[in-house]
Amino acid sequence: MKITMKNVALYSAIAMLATNNVANAVDEIQVYEKAKESKMPTAPEAAREAWKDDRFGMFIHWGPISQMGKQLSHSRKGKYKKNGKILPEVYDVQYKTFNPTKFNSDEIIGLAKRAGMNYSVFTAKHHAGFAMFDSKAGDYDIMSAPYKKDIVKMFADSSAKMDMDFGLYYSPRDWYHPDVDTENHDRYIKFYKTQMHELLTEYGPISELWFDGMGPGDWGDTAEEVMAEIRKYQPNAMVNDRGGVGADFYTPEHTVSYFNRDQLWEACHTTTGQWGFNPDVKAKPFKLLMEILLYTWGADGNMLLNIGPRGDGSMNPLELERLEQLADWWQVHGEKSIRGTRGGPVKPGLWGVSTTKNDKVYLHVLNWPEDNSPLEFSALDGHKIKATQILSGGDVDVNMNDNGTFSVEVDKKHRGQVSTTIELTIDNNINAYDIVPKLRTESLTKTAKLTASEPGDLSVLTDSNAMTIWHAKKAKGDKSPIWVEMNWDKPVTIAALQTGRGEDWTTKNLPEIQIKDGNGKWKTIHKYKPKWNPVVTLKKPVTTSNLRLLVKGTKTYPLAELELYPEL
Repeated sequence: MKITMKNVALYSAIAMLATNNVANAVDEIQVYEKAKESKMPTAPEAAREAWKDDRFGMFIHWGPISQMGKQLSHSRKGKYKKNGKILPEVYDVQYKTFNPTKFNSDEIIGLAKRAGMNYSVFTAKHHAGFAMFDSKAGDYDIMSAPYKKDIVKMFADSSAKMDMDFGLYYSPRDWYHPDVDTENHDRYIKFYKTQMHELLTEYGPISELWFDGMGPGDWGDTAEEVMAEIRKYQPNAMVNDRGGVGADFYTPEHTVSYFNRDQLWEACHTTTGQWGFNPDVKAKPFKLLMEILLYTWGADGNMLLNIGPRGDGSMNPLELERLEQLADWWQVHGEKSIRGTRGGPVKPGLWGVSTTKNDKVYLHVLNWPEDNSPLEFSALDGHKIKATQILSGGDVDVNMNDNGTFSVEVDKKHRGQVSTTIELTIDNNINAYDIVPKLRTESLTKTAKLTASEPGDLSVLTDSNAMTIWHAKKAKGDKSPIWVEMNWDKPVTIAALQTGRGEDWTTKNLPEIQIKDGNGKWKTIHKYKPKWNPVVTLKKPVTTSNLRLLVKGTKTYPLAELELYPEL
């Protein structure tokens, strides 16, 4: 399968301007190609299940630019990144002073283990082209820096020592190599294949390979040939969907997929707001970070959470603090309610999420009714609950109704500051995974009449299925916005919503939520901001008969699900 710009589906992932105290810089722009019609061998089922059981991994973005405290690769101004701030003649020589003597791979992997992570993925080479390993393909690598130690090998050795799976990030696109996207592009392909062969054969078992876009140029059959090498030397490696062909999982970035048990997926997020160390970027509040993690696990995804060591090799104190907080939470909750679980059977919503393992269902409650009334849940396929407990201690009242529904009530003094995790043991030793997943309460979109700016089957927006996607595509020259309108015969009260994504996605344009005012004109009540929370809670509930999702400035917008939630 020849991979060129003409015969592949083109996907863009753009992480945008973060706000408030999370970040204050434009994050990376990504363009990657994937030939969906090309079918390549996946990892064996046992490897896929083991990866899924892990649930939680550490992403590590690091390179010589950390000495300046700027974003990895994307701070470099050049042909492919015109809004970068650092000229190539400054960025490209940072390796000459890179001597991170305070780097301790044992310390980083040990902290990751305590925080609940069971695998890591390290940036062997990012877009700016510098290899953090000993590469014979060229001399723009760590062995040319004063440090002169193979950092990939150090991470691999520490991971093996601590029984932690080890994975690698590698960017096929390269903004440094002179042959990329030229008449000598084939020389770069040879360079790329050489480095991949080194990584696949010299660092022991690799559990995950995380590519990040092919970039411009004629790649021929390169993607398939590299995938064949992966399956030859690392048959158990899980491979993401940004390498041109083949994939074991898809990769929501700074967002979360809609609930999806049918396709494997892994969200990737930063602990701060940047891929790499920046002293001016604060860490996400712990409560927000936990919401991101829980909504990922509850939607049946894995999580890859990023850190970025400083230029001297030491850890960012803000990330260290968050990981220690995660370690405290994991010690009480993680091994029982996250490790080895799957998402469901209660789908994520305003209230929180659920996970399940064996005969256990775990309710991770993030929000309670303001009037302190019990949370009501739909039936568990007729199964009864025989035992309950709050993992952090305290009393929980669970009442089963005659119709099989049940309610959950926890006194405020027993609720967690971030979430309250309640364990339900189902009767008859059934496998709770077999309970059909459903929402706690039906989405208000189900009772609305839907219309849209573009043709397509709008019923897919209400079918609770991440794999059925409405693809809005504007005609050439049409600059009008994309919209989906919902109308009800009687007013409904909306407290929160979710615009659910599946494998296909774009985050370039931020939607708006509008309702009609007293004069029948559309009024914006919410503008999306990249706060990385999948369920948007409105500042105050709105009662309306008309609501629309509006997306401006884009020619395409894929949407898997559109759910509106009433008050708890």
